[in-house]
Amino acid sequence: MNNKIDHRSIVAIVLCVAFYLIYTQYLNSKYPRPAPGSNSGIQSSVPSSSSATQAPATTPDGKAASSATAESAAATTPAAAPIASLGSAELTLENDKVIYQFSQDLGGFAGIQLKDFKADNNVGAGAVNLLDTPMAVQGTVEPRNPDPVAGVFHAERQGQSLTFWREAGGFKISQTYAVPPKGYGLGLKISFTNTGSQPVELTSGLLLTETLRAKKSAAILGIIPGTVRERDQLIYNADDSTEWLDVEKFCNGDKDAPRLDGVPVRYVGIDRHYFMAVFQPKAKTSSLRLDHGPGNGKTGCALSAINFDRQGTVQPGETVSLDYNFYAGPKDLNVFLDQDPSLTSAMHLGTFDFIAEPLLLVIEALKRLTGNFGVAIILLTICLKLLFYPLVRASTTSMHKMKKLTPQMNQLKERFKDDRARQQQELMKFMAANKINPMKGCLPVLPQIPVFFAFYQVLQTSISLRHAPFALWIHDLSAMDPYFVTPVLMGVAMIVQQKLTPTTGMDKTQEKILMFMPIMFTVMMLTLPAGLTLYMLTNTVIGIAQQRWLNYRLDKLEPATR
Repeated sequence: MNNKIDHRSIVAIVLCVAFYLIYTQYLNSKYPRPAPGSNSGIQSSVPSSSSATQAPATTPDGKAASSATAESAAATTPAAAPIASLGSAELTLENDKVIYQFSQDLGGFAGIQLKDFKADNNVGAGAVNLLDTPMAVQGTVEPRNPDPVAGVFHAERQGQSLTFWREAGGFKISQTYAVPPKGYGLGLKISFTNTGSQPVELTSGLLLTETLRAKKSAAILGIIPGTVRERDQLIYNADDSTEWLDVEKFCNGDKDAPRLDGVPVRYVGIDRHYFMAVFQPKAKTSSLRLDHGPGNGKTGCALSAINFDRQGTVQPGETVSLDYNFYAGPKDLNVFLDQDPSLTSAMHLGTFDFIAEPLLLVIEALKRLTGNFGVAIILLTICLKLLFYPLVRASTTSMHKMKKLTPQMNQLKERFKDDRARQQQELMKFMAANKINPMKGCLPVLPQIPVFFAFYQVLQTSISLRHAPFALWIHDLSAMDPYFVTPVLMGVAMIVQQKLTPTTGMDKTQEKILMFMPIMFTVMMLTLPAGLTLYMLTNTVIGIAQQRWLNYRLDKLEPATR
């Protein structure tokens, strides 16, 4: 009998170890630990204004502008009228879901608080604030290289609307926010009125600027890389394609600053893993440019987005406008479908999103039925295992049959061990005569792979699990198990499942090598959310029950089939 280890088993083990090492290196490179003494605080929230000395103005195409256009591209000049400041109460608008705190200095937001979500899972925690630093939101007549301005905005409050305005380059620029009584959105209208005496070619835009922090991971025991929750990314959807830019990589210059001209831009803003704040231009065609200011990518930097449109010639006294919807709320599929289905692309459910979306809806329905997301995960896992039971039964039956015929197959291998070609021919004849298909044991499992990855993505990204308790020590299914109980139990269950799984032609040495697999998966699961480890544990335990039942049935039927 050949005692040498099967080369395919060695390759499988090497690939698994390589996968873990690559996975570890990926997390360390994407979310490195901060260096000792590094400053993780906020950088300057607004870059410095442009120098008073400027080059001759040009159009976005790089051509020299007319004198009227150059006038519109000149440096911002404050209005002659004195600026009256509104109080904090007048600068706050809210509805049933969101509290918007505005900044008159920046014409944008000082804070965006979501009433239904806590910042953390501690008792007495405040509401989630979607901003790290105040966000400048400013209409501009200089779309090429605009800097945000500060302290030049007049403000006026009327009911649930708030208007900021200033004068710049021969235009009065007004931006009016209108907050509806319900929901996670608001409307923004930016108007540009030609206050000069000459027609002007106008390319107007909306400038967004905020300083973001790069979220860090925490290593376990200083060795195992941790996961990053609620990480920040720039997100934009243009020309029906959604893209994410990691804050740290973008700030470090690892990613080029995108520029998209004349394409449909559906939205642009900040993705905070479970939440997002995005602007949605109503114009069918526009241009978008993303950029970053100076800063340390490890702690964050000032990020800006400019969305602009060519308005054509604006006559004296004429007003043109840009209209936007603004969404600030959870990345919740049900909310998106109810409020704006075009935002569903921001869910980031992966390649198998067509499977992930139904799974997400089902798990939320089970939560409403049971009142507990942990129980919902267990029930959905049971349903999936029952759904794929016929495939598992076919696979196990095939493997069980091969196990019974393994001694005869080993005799053939030994008889023709010096002639590999003849050995393969005889084995194929033997399997054909006994109606054995080696692939039959693997192919029925393939349909389960996309479902696994889709469910994995749902549990990793669904806001439903954020701060959702299960039982006993697990108070947050989106955080890792604090005592590593579920990952360790999963590893033990995987060892038991390996013992029960029929092996074909595998000697003791190979079995010992494969025992390393549960250890590797246990280490990988230590830092993953408890909801994921609960799913894996439940899936493995049910797999053990199915395997024991199938082994019992097959062993019982074996004498009758001889």
